[in-house]
Order: sequence, then structure tokens, then C-alpha cells
Amino acid sequence: MSNENIGRLKHEQGNIRGAYGVWGTDELANGSAAGAAVPGFGGDVDTLFDIRYNVAKTREIAHLAWDALRQLYGQGLGDSWVGDAHVAAKQAAQALFTDIHGLTDPMRTLPDRIEQYALIVERSGHTDGYAVESLNNVADEASRMTALGFLPDLSDYDGDKMAGLHHQAMQAIDERVNTHESVEDAGRELSSVLRDQAGHARGRRLQGSPMSALDEVVLAEAGNSWISGDGAILTLAQEERAAAALNGLSDADRQRMMQMIGASASPEQQAYLMKMLAAGYSVDDVAKFNGLIAAHGDDPKWLAEHLSPFQMDANGKNLTDGKQWNDFEGAQWTQGQYPTCVASSTVAARAAVDPLYALELTTGGHPGDPAYDNPSAFADRLRAEQSQVYDDGRGWMQKMPLIGSDGMSNDQSESIANEQIGTHTGTSYSNVGMDDADARYDTVPQIEKAVDEGYPVPITTRNDDGGHQMMIVGHQGDQLQIYNPWGYTYWISEDAFAAGDISNGEPGLPGTPTSVRLPQEVK
Repeated sequence: MSNENIGRLKHEQGNIRGAYGVWGTDELANGSAAGAAVPGFGGDVDTLFDIRYNVAKTREIAHLAWDALRQLYGQGLGDSWVGDAHVAAKQAAQALFTDIHGLTDPMRTLPDRIEQYALIVERSGHTDGYAVESLNNVADEASRMTALGFLPDLSDYDGDKMAGLHHQAMQAIDERVNTHESVEDAGRELSSVLRDQAGHARGRRLQGSPMSALDEVVLAEAGNSWISGDGAILTLAQEERAAAALNGLSDADRQRMMQMIGASASPEQQAYLMKMLAAGYSVDDVAKFNGLIAAHGDDPKWLAEHLSPFQMDANGKNLTDGKQWNDFEGAQWTQGQYPTCVASSTVAARAAVDPLYALELTTGGHPGDPAYDNPSAFADRLRAEQSQVYDDGRGWMQKMPLIGSDGMSNDQSESIANEQIGTHTGTSYSNVGMDDADARYDTVPQIEKAVDEGYPVPITTRNDDGGHQMMIVGHQGDQLQIYNPWGYTYWISEDAFAAGDISNGEPGLPGTPTSVRLPQEVK
């Protein structure tokens, strides 16, 4: 089944509606025949039920492993070091526990969802088949009342019979259109569920690195919590880039890197060192960075506050006003009262993928020094950086007195996304317009894939008063998490996105999505 087939059915639906009376016999015959000839939808019911059984069995087996690990963890484990990264045994068990839970929990509802789709396909297949038979019958009967291919055969024409055939054909073609659209909607819903679960079925992706498999799991799950829903420090894309970077080092640099990881005070500190590699920094840069954060390596809260701009709540359910305010010791990550939404959202996005950049903004490169490491100094540095990115990204005519204009275009947004974000994620962005609800709906899977992998997605919105840029930074189920450079993140549904209003009731916030900048990897 495809949109093309539904379009063909709707075309013949229009033809059949107009095919009535003595001069409509040929149109009714042709429209009914063409409507019957449109292929049915795919989906083998037996195969779908086999998939449902295999998914349920896979989860059952994995859950046994999860339960065995849970019992082992509950018995209490010591602090003995294991692996090349010198992680504590209890930390390794907790990481494995979280990893297996992340793989199995998303599969919990899948068997039932696949079964529901199989039953819809089965029922709809029967309904569609009956409608095809009915249309073929109408085509045969109407053609008997047609002469010379297009003229009514007055000797065989029966007005009451023609009216009955027209009614029969209308019912049948309406049934086909409705059935195909229902199956398409059900398929889209299942596809969305599978896409969502795939995004959260997070297995370790540091495979192939020089570290042991256990170390890879611990680093990949650092910062992650299956209880609170807090996200891991390393995104999927960063894990792959870090593993590749580690493999590409010289023996001496790899040994230095492993020594830093082994001497780290926590898996969180280790993960931020790997994040530096993923962001494209040299081992010398990683060593300097490690020297700046090592005194706080055993303090995950300090690391998160100083090295990440977004406080990524799990799903927004615990927010009293629908917003998660993002701040550094009370000073917000915000554009303030300036027309720098493009630059400000890009600065925050870069800070999310580049821990050294984040540390420079929060501490000025002097962590622990009260003259630099304080909210007021952070706010000044943030404002200066936003202004710099804004000024560098605009054309000279925009800066001209009297004839210039505020803000930045989508093309300029694409350029600074490539310069500020793409440089540290190994991707390049390109602008994708969304002119209507269908375009927005069709773009959602690409957006979700991008943020699931760990790529921030710039989004332009508009209302009657003008435009705004925000950043899509998270995805959970049918919800997208958006960073508004007014200083907070919030959640909106896929349906709200497709419908064209993601303002979430915020006064003055332009809410209609008109374009996004997508990384090439997910286009």
C-alpha cells in the first residue's frame, strides 16, 4: 500500500460520484473497473504473528538475564576494580543492569502492538476484497448498458438499476478508501512505535574499541538511570565516534587515554573524556580538560551542571508549568531580550555536544575560582558568545544602520549549525522546508532518528508577528523535547507538530514549524 494507491482510489472515487444517470454508464463502468484494479495493501498476517511470537520470546529470554543480574546486584557487590578502565564491580553490575533493562523494557508492549496491527490487516483485507468484488460486479453490469464504448445502450438501460449500481459502487469505493487509509494509519502508528522503541533499545555502541566489553557497557551507560529516566552522557553517535577515535590513536596516545580513563574517579568522568574524543579533540586537549575537571570527577552533579546546558527530564510529567528551566547555578541559558534566537540555540546545542566549550562558558576555564566560576560571570560569557556567533553569522547589509534588519535566515542558521555543531559531531546540516501538515508529518521520523542518535535539530517556527528558532534535543515515545532559547526545554506531541502548533500555550511564542536543519546522516 502507498499514498499513490490511496490517491488513485480517491481519484476513482470522484469519477464514480459523478457517474450517474443515462449518460453515466460508461463512466461508472470505467471508474468501477479502475477502482477495483488498484492493488490491495501489503502485510502477511501469518508472518506478522510469527514476528509477534519471536519478539515476545526474545524479551522473555532477555528478562531472565535481567532478573538474574538483579538478584546478583541485590546481594551486594564490593568496590573491587574490574576491566581496563578500573570500574568498581558494583558499577559494572549496575551498568549491565541498566543496559539490559534498556534493551528489554521497550519490547514490553511490542507483541501486543504487532498483534493489533496483524488483526487490522486481516480484517481489512477481507473488507477490501469484498469491495473489489462489488466494484467488478458494477463494472460488468454498467458495461452491459453501454454501447460503442461510451454511449448508453438505450435498449438495455434501466434507470432504477443504474441508480442501484451507482449506490453500490459508491459504497464499495468509499469502503476501499476508508480501509486503505485505516491500514495506512495503523501502519504509521506501528512504525512510530517501532521507531520509538528502537531509539530507546539502547545497546552498547562502543563495540570495537580497544577496551573490554565490560568497560564499553559502563562508559556507554554512564549517567543513565533506568529508574529516573536520566539520559546517558554519551549519545549513540558519540559512542561510535569515540570508539573510532580511540582506535585511530597512536599506541602512545591510546595508552595516555586509557591511563586517564583508568585514573578517573567515576564512570561519569570517564564518559566526558570519551565525549571529548567524540567532539574531535586531541589527546593533549583531553588531558588539559581532564586536569580542569579531575577535582570534581567523583561529583556527577557538578559535572552535569558545568558540562551540559540541558537538564533533560525524562518525559516532562513532573513539570508543574510544562517547562524545565535550564540554568547554571540560577543563571539561565537564555537569549534574554535580544534577537539572537538562532545564535543562542546554536550555542546551547554546541555546549551539549562539546564539553570543553560548555566548561569555558560555565567557568571561563577556571573551575572552582569564584572570580570566574559563578552565575553572573557565566551570564556575561554566554551573552558575549551569543553576540559573537550572531555577528559572525550575519551579512553586512543586515548590520547596516537604518536599512539593516534583526535576526538570521534559515541559510545562515544552516551555516552556523555546520560551523558550531557539525564540526564536533562529524555531520553536516541542510535545510528542509515543511510547507504543510503532510510535510511536517513526513519529517518527524527523520527528526526523531536524528535526536535519538544525538544530533540536535534546529527548527524554525513562525506566527503572524515573525519567526523564531529553537532546538529539538530529545525524543520519548510520541513526544519531542524542544529547547527554547528563552531559557527552558518543554515537550510537545508528534500530533501537535504535524498540526502546526508547538507553542504549548506560551504567549507570543511562534508555534508553526516551517523548516528544520537535518544532519545528512538521517536524510
